[in-house]
Amino acid sequence: MCKINTANYNNCKTDNGISISGDRGKKVGFTGRCIPMLAPKKEFWQVWHDNIGKVSEEENTEYYMREYYKQVLSKLDPQEVYDLIPEESILLCYEENDKFCHRHSFCFWLELFLEIRTSEVRENPVRETLTRLTRPEYLKDILEKIIKEEYDMHEFETIKEAYEFNKVYNIKEIEEKRKYKEQLLRNGLYGVITPKNNEKNNTKTLGLKLTS
Repeated sequence: MCKINTANYNNCKTDNGISISGDRGKKVGFTGRCIPMLAPKKEFWQVWHDNIGKVSEEENTEYYMREYYKQVLSKLDPQEVYDLIPEESILLCYEENDKFCHRHSFCFWLELFLEIRTSEVRENPVRETLTRLTRPEYLKDILEKIIKEEYDMHEFETIKEAYEFNKVYNIKEIEEKRKYKEQLLRNGLYGVITPKNNEKNNTKTLGLKLTS
C-alpha cells in the first residue's frame, strides 16, 4: 500500500486516521491525531464557502486551490512533510471521495513535487484491507497550472526538477521556509500531534492491505 492514503471520516475508523481538517474532526467526534499545519485557513475557506452558487464551481475550486497552495503548501517543504507522516497513515477530512477537498490537493502536491503516489481509500478493519476509491484526478491538472504560475520554475519543465534546484540554490525560499517552520514549532502546530490523555489514539496503526 502507499505510505500515505486519504479518506473521509466515515471511511476510516481506526488509529490509522490523522485529521487535516481545520476543526480537527470535531463535527464527527474524531479525537485522534492531527496535522494542523495542513489545514486550510479560515479566511479563504469562508470566501470559498460564501461563493458557492454565486460563481461557477470551476472558478471557486481554482480559487480555493490557489489560496491553499499560496497560504499553506508553498510555505512547507514537501520532502520534510512527507518524512514526518507515519507509515500507513490515512489523512482525513469531511468530503466524499469524488468531491473536491483539500486532502486531494495535498496529495497531488506531493505527487507533483516528489512523484509520490497516494490513494483515496475505505478501510475494512475486520478483513484488514483497504479498498481504493475514485477521486477527482482532474484537480492535479489545476494544481499543476497554479504551481507553475506561482513557483519559481527557473525554466525547468517539471515541478520536481524546479523543487530540487530551489532546495539547494534558492536561498530566499530556503530562509522563508525555515522561518515559517520555526513559527509553526513555536505555536505547537508543526508535525503530527497526538492528543494528550488519550491512550487509544497513539501512533500504532493497522497493517492493512490495499485492494482495488
